[in-house]
Amino acid sequence: MNTLKKRSEFLAVAKGGRVGRCAFVLQGLKRDGSEPPRIGFTVTKKTGNSAVRSRIKRRLRAAVAALAPEDIPIQADFVLVAREAALTAPFENLISDLKSGLPLSLDPKSAQRHRSSRKPKGTRGGGHAPSRKQG
Repeated sequence: MNTLKKRSEFLAVAKGGRVGRCAFVLQGLKRDGSEPPRIGFTVTKKTGNSAVRSRIKRRLRAAVAALAPEDIPIQADFVLVAREAALTAPFENLISDLKSGLPLSLDPKSAQRHRSSRKPKGTRGGGHAPSRKQG
């Protein structure tokens, strides 16, 4: 399977659907053309040092390689954003989570963004403390 390399490709996929799993978050985006599916891997520094991050990436790459070609939707890009649990989760669980999550991540309605329910910044306390009369 081809991999995503450029930051712009990762950002484009981030605008698509999103499905959360125990060991990773799966982002997906349908695209035009007859090119084979592509996948990118993201492991942030907060998951551990470089050795831990590399082990997580290797496990996720192996899980993707273990999928059958018919399990992966065509004409799509995917990004796996790893969590710490990807290091200790059973390998069979990684594969089954990928199989179930790939088609779901292509639905843009599956984007789990709840930012609209948050209060906008700066509206918490009214702006300043009440003044006291001196005298």
